[in-house]
Amino acid sequence: MTEARPVRQRASLYMESRIDERLGLLPGEVRRVKTVMSSALTVTSPDTSLDNVLALMAAMNVPVMVVYEGRRLLGMITDRDIALTRRLGEWPGSTAIAEIMRRHVPCCSEDDLLAEAQALMRASELDWMPVLDRTGRLAGMLSIYASPA
Repeated sequence: MTEARPVRQRASLYMESRIDERLGLLPGEVRRVKTVMSSALTVTSPDTSLDNVLALMAAMNVPVMVVYEGRRLLGMITDRDIALTRRLGEWPGSTAIAEIMRRHVPCCSEDDLLAEAQALMRASELDWMPVLDRTGRLAGMLSIYASPA
């Protein structure tokens, strides 16, 4: 006769370590975007002038501005983008930021894996990427240089 024994569930620690192993992560490495993203955001509208955006970026000491209209993410602009357009002498200071912003910016979710988000940023040649929450609203910015604390 066989004795009936309760079946023990697998520990989540075991499953967690298997997932980490499959992803190539070391124990203790950060896995999610939300742990390293910056929630301090600077947002502007698409009709803001280039001079005003430059003044805001300098006053707030930020390298990136997210361009938003209502509840819709339109794009972003970085200090690097502005420096390149100014160096080429293409745009006067009164130009609306919508003319020179990056329009097709990939986004990630705050629950995405950090390694995957950074790989997407490298493939897209971006230093900054908007992070959306579960409802699709802007939650923060991820830097390519973000590292676990």
